[in-house]
Amino acid sequence: MNSSQDKSLVVSTQQKTGAPYLDSADIVIIGNGIAGLTAAMEARRHAPDKRIVIVTEQIHPTINTPALKQFAIAKLEREQLLAYPAGTEREQRIHVVTAHVKEIHARSKYVTLDGNRAFGYGSLLLATGSTPMGLPAGLPGRNFDGVLTLHRLQDYLDLRRRLNEVSEAAVIGGGAHAIETVMGLLYWGIRVHWLIRGETFMGRILDKPASELVLENVRRAGAVVHTQTEVVGVVGRVGVVAGVITNQQTMIPCQMVLSCTGTRPVDELAERCSLPLKHKNGILVDDQLRSSVNDIYAAGDVAALKNPQTGRYEPRAQWYAAVSQARIAGAMLVGHDELAQQPFGVLWHATHLGELSMLTVGDPMAQGSNIVTLTDKSQGGYRRMAITDNRLIGYLSLGPAQPDSLAIKRIVDEGHPVRDITRALLKGNFDARQHLSQQRSIAAQGMLTAKLPQIATTGKVAAVESPSPQPEKLIAERVARQESGAELRREAVARAQQVAQSNAQSIFYEEELSPFSGNLPAVPGKNTDEFASLMNSGSLLSERTTGEIKPLTGNLPAISTRVTGEMDTFTGKQPAVPEVTTEEISPFTGNLPVISQTTQPQAPVSAKRTQGRGLWAYANQPAEQQTGEQKKEAVKVSIERRPSRNLWSYSQGDPARIEERR
Repeated sequence: MNSSQDKSLVVSTQQKTGAPYLDSADIVIIGNGIAGLTAAMEARRHAPDKRIVIVTEQIHPTINTPALKQFAIAKLEREQLLAYPAGTEREQRIHVVTAHVKEIHARSKYVTLDGNRAFGYGSLLLATGSTPMGLPAGLPGRNFDGVLTLHRLQDYLDLRRRLNEVSEAAVIGGGAHAIETVMGLLYWGIRVHWLIRGETFMGRILDKPASELVLENVRRAGAVVHTQTEVVGVVGRVGVVAGVITNQQTMIPCQMVLSCTGTRPVDELAERCSLPLKHKNGILVDDQLRSSVNDIYAAGDVAALKNPQTGRYEPRAQWYAAVSQARIAGAMLVGHDELAQQPFGVLWHATHLGELSMLTVGDPMAQGSNIVTLTDKSQGGYRRMAITDNRLIGYLSLGPAQPDSLAIKRIVDEGHPVRDITRALLKGNFDARQHLSQQRSIAAQGMLTAKLPQIATTGKVAAVESPSPQPEKLIAERVARQESGAELRREAVARAQQVAQSNAQSIFYEEELSPFSGNLPAVPGKNTDEFASLMNSGSLLSERTTGEIKPLTGNLPAISTRVTGEMDTFTGKQPAVPEVTTEEISPFTGNLPVISQTTQPQAPVSAKRTQGRGLWAYANQPAEQQTGEQKKEAVKVSIERRPSRNLWSYSQGDPARIEERR
């Protein structure tokens, strides 16, 4: 009997007994959001031969969720929302199963699906994402036509279909999602009433002066802001929204109500696991994304990481955090623990609030007897710092320009002294990238120039007087000491070079992500030219053009630090020394640093360019060295390239100018 007959016999037996049909894979990932698919891609990169399966209820491919704001104002089409080119899963041999996961059988290592099916796993990743809070279940009129909760692609498709019929709308919510929705509706010329339950905007991370700066900016844009206001009911006319009733006993007329009241992790599977899977506001994981059950991991919005400042486990529902976690999870799923030694550090968030750029790192609202709070309102913005024991524990920046977000985060994570840089940080003109580069240079110089320690001698000294050594022996000992010192210096130089090479090698790994435009790393494969052409076919969000996108954050290598502290909550082991990593991404634009000559040598000018016009392939030959055909091709490329689809840039190309360039 052959294998196919054996399999059919097993299926028939299982159907007769009522047992679920069981298939298996080395890696099973639940959820095909950006965390799930990126983890699958990373696992495939490390393990080309393993079988990878994604189980999802989502009916469309993985999309770039930050781009939904641009899609809402018709600056992007649906095809441009794809996070990866169409067909990526098939090309990378990642099997996608559309099904609902009902239970996790952790002891036997399989999950049950609807339709009497099951999937065995070697490693399991939960990347189920988050779900919107929405309006209260008992709110009168919450089911009227025109009441929308914006979270998924279907919600934004519904919004776009209704915009032509709306002249006035109410937006409910006091977070970044709400203000983005308000600005999008104002773009369409819709009168917007913004209802905020609290006295201030984003009261947990912004103080009153910062909140007033944001709200005043929104008022100038044309919105009507209602603070300390809640909706107690929705008024309808023949089943369609006609207005809302507030706790201020007022009626606000509108044709649409948009709920942007936050999200919560989808962690129901933790309750349906055969072994206790710790969860509270998300599935509790350590810095290697391991849950409390062996071989089960969590990443993305559903994962709750420990805040090193407060000790509380909190989800980090942001695009950049989801991709960063997915890369670590992908390595862990295939057993590459050595790639997951760097802790995630403090919470941070960078976004746009209307025309203002906001950055929060750590806890800028921290209070205490040993905490010094500094504020500054100069240069058209607002900055707030929380300092204790000459260490920065919280930083808030709000204004037209954005500091180096990842560099500021490193200063907080690594506990750098800030006495000499406090004023520059507070004024908003601090070059964090240059500061950390100088600190690294000083550390490297110290390794090379430090004096060697003297070798301690042990044992009792003889009381008798030893004879004086011969001159030849003194010379030999001196030469030996010199050679020993030279050898130690060579070892120090070799270690410094190894660190530099490690930094250089990791640049390509860390530089390929923009958390807001969604630019993702290239799919590993043999035909890179074909993939580059796919990336330019409109499948990705951004097609950058020179001179349009402004870098808002700095790219800099990380300084290797030794982390010591309490034992690992999940394994009981002391934390390992983190590997040297790099943080070289602009979280707003995806602008990348110039890769050094040692890591990626540039092809000679005369060489024929073979790579496609990919997302990061913009290096052209100098105009004076191009042939006539190359100049024509360059002009053709500049005409065909679409304008930037930056989240906050809505400029359109001028056809007349394009015709003049021809």
